[in-house]
Amino acid sequence: MRITTTSRYGLRAVFDVAYHGAGQPTQIKDIARRQRISQRYLEQIFNRLLKAGILMSRRGPRGGYTLARDASQITIGDIIEAAQGPIVPVQCLLEEAPRKSHQELFSACVTRHVWKETQRLLKEYFGSVSIADLCSMARRQGVHRELDHNYMYFI
Repeated sequence: MRITTTSRYGLRAVFDVAYHGAGQPTQIKDIARRQRISQRYLEQIFNRLLKAGILMSRRGPRGGYTLARDASQITIGDIIEAAQGPIVPVQCLLEEAPRKSHQELFSACVTRHVWKETQRLLKEYFGSVSIADLCSMARRQGVHRELDHNYMYFI
């Protein structure tokens, strides 16, 4: 299975929102800078993540993106499926009914079992790792945490 650039960047961006945003809105320009991803490309990816209910957005000077659910409830699998569609290692697993020219090969395909099991294992693993898990790993590895919000205190 090929993980698309959209999925990889989407995962990095959602991690960034969770890790650096600390529950506050994170601006896309900051995510783009930290992750070295084009802001325009991130906007396209974020549209998919918004539709999938992974991110929420807020407009205005204090606006930005936040997680739509708790980080422990968002998995790598959720992000991949929102960004690129179903997790399938081979095209034949997407086909419910094969074309007439392929019916005989499809029904006698012994290797299809291997691909179904591969798909099951991928989905199981991707569904077992949450954004909260990635944030914990980052803290253990000592990844520098940059808070996006600039607080102003008036006395």
